[in-house]
Amino acid sequence: MVQIKQGKKENIIKDLYSEEEFLFMSGHGLASRRLSSKCEVEILPNTFSQPIDVDINLRGNVAKNMINMPEYPYRSVENTIEYIQELKSYGITSVILRPVGNRGDLSSEQVLLNQKEILKMIRTQFPKGDIKITVDPFNVALNADGTWGIMNKNGEINYIETCELISKIAIEYSSVGIDEILTLGRIEGEVEITRKTLEMINSDIKIKSFSQNTETSNAYIYLNDIPQYTETGQKILIGNFVEMNLQTLIDIWEGTDIVVVKPIENLHLILMTKLFIQDKSNIVNFLNSPETYKTLIHNSKAQEKINSILSDLEGFYEKCKKIKVGSYSVSGTYYLQKKLQIEKNEDFSFAMMNELVRNAASAANGYLDHIIDRNALWFIKKLKRS
Repeated sequence: MVQIKQGKKENIIKDLYSEEEFLFMSGHGLASRRLSSKCEVEILPNTFSQPIDVDINLRGNVAKNMINMPEYPYRSVENTIEYIQELKSYGITSVILRPVGNRGDLSSEQVLLNQKEILKMIRTQFPKGDIKITVDPFNVALNADGTWGIMNKNGEINYIETCELISKIAIEYSSVGIDEILTLGRIEGEVEITRKTLEMINSDIKIKSFSQNTETSNAYIYLNDIPQYTETGQKILIGNFVEMNLQTLIDIWEGTDIVVVKPIENLHLILMTKLFIQDKSNIVNFLNSPETYKTLIHNSKAQEKINSILSDLEGFYEKCKKIKVGSYSVSGTYYLQKKLQIEKNEDFSFAMMNELVRNAASAANGYLDHIIDRNALWFIKKLKRS
């Protein structure tokens, strides 16, 4: 044990270390703990996919304000086309189209057919290979109580009819040549139905899945009546980490191509998905854990799928090796960024978003698909000016 010499308190560090260690410490700039002055990830225009809400009721080159969503409006088809041209000029070549409007008394199938027409118009302007188009079918079967699917006369979701609709979505979107379909993470077997339908029609469309979709009201800040959207009974309860990871693995088994973590703040899920697809031992350890057993013991359907994974682990891991990881910034995150921009300034808002997207990209490093963010174009413009 080193004895501190009395009367030499100004030389305590010298007394704690050997002369050789002390000389090294004195001459090697150790006042900073930073190991590298270079960021591990680079944020580029193609890091992002830009969401666009296309209102099929709007005519002409117009945009309509959205509640609580400054600078992110509903756009007409013509305005959407113009906006995509601007995205291209800044190097963003991936978009998420969210067709909205025209519900009323129309059936979900008619809404789907109406969406198909506007998607065809946009695809014609931007052929495959020019812009990657992903379509979010959220508005096709959104109900007033926040649930998604075809309802029966008793106000309950008709599972078989909803499955039929999921299949028809895959067929109709495929017919206009989109690149990817977004599955919503609400209906049991949603990815499997979509994958089987795509295989039946020999479609090369990829599946992006909201595999861990949770019951969060932060995703619906642009709606007038928030409380009714906080509990649909279809999505995973917030904080249920084990269940979220189980659904990720099930979606991979069913045939997804890209697991999209929503919201982006769930960095632990981005990293966990990356770890699954990096090393199959991580899958085995998770599936054999006591926590997983407790979650599965009363869920026979999920247990059956997990048993299928374990019975053909090598085959399953071959699927895993092809998977990419994406993330999605919900509207509540966008709202906070814009509020900060308005109440403070652009630099603070940029710093907030920059931190978030770098952490997400770092968590998925080497396996990142896209970060889906309404602020994508704004961020890239700001980045270019920095």
